[in-house]
Amino acid sequence: MSKKVSIIIPCYNQELYVEEAIESALNQTYGNIEIVCINDGSTDNSSSVISEITSEHKSIVFIDNKENKGVIASRNEAIKLASGEYILPLDADDKIEPTYVEKAVKILEENSDIGFVYCKANMFGDKNKYWKLPEFDEKTFIFANCIFCTALFRKSDFLKVGMYKEYMKYGCEDWDLWISFVENGLKPHRIDEVLFNYRQIAVSRSNVCWQNEQKWQRELIKNHLDLYLNNDLFLKLVFDNLQIKNSFLKYKKYKKLFNLILIFAGIELLLFVLLFVFVWRIQ
Repeated sequence: MSKKVSIIIPCYNQELYVEEAIESALNQTYGNIEIVCINDGSTDNSSSVISEITSEHKSIVFIDNKENKGVIASRNEAIKLASGEYILPLDADDKIEPTYVEKAVKILEENSDIGFVYCKANMFGDKNKYWKLPEFDEKTFIFANCIFCTALFRKSDFLKVGMYKEYMKYGCEDWDLWISFVENGLKPHRIDEVLFNYRQIAVSRSNVCWQNEQKWQRELIKNHLDLYLNNDLFLKLVFDNLQIKNSFLKYKKYKKLFNLILIFAGIELLLFVLLFVFVWRIQ
């Protein structure tokens, strides 16, 4: 029998979209699927929408949290309760194509060194276009994430690296997870086909994430320090910035000295003028 895949759908105030996300999970061509949908204390009608769908499908596990815990805690809770050997996170406003799970499982089954499988993607909603993401490169991956959260991975690997980390509460917790996988010798694989659809809306969690860029960048570097310190590009960037900083400090230092010289010169000039006026008046 094929290994079970648990599709994890956290939902917070997504009553307009969550049904589409669940339907895309139900429409997978892969046979052995469990859907774990967790309502994270929504204040809209999300809970009722999910509950109605759940009543019609036994493959859906519904967790209805009355208080908002945040996406990290919700995903971790749902994944711990999931019975699948493979995990696929899916945000409640996004969608996957019918063959995504089937094709991703095949890659994990045939490659023990592959730790997570993703694909190409389209944007839809406010923007409708191909989402042009760069291919994974181990040297540059720590500077810019190129893998969205909806990638398939083994539950055992997820638990081994410590799940989604609470220190990434400002955003990009999925990027932190991929970095943890890479640190543990697991490689990503991208399916050369558009199988994921990323919804574009005016106000989204990703927008909030980028408003806190400095905070989560600091956490990434602090918690994956060895990986960053062993990266030549990172060291060069730090060194170049130090050079710029030193040059700036020197500029500030000599600027102060120059200003002092100007002040003394101005005082001397003033004294000379006063002396000249004094002598002229005596004469």
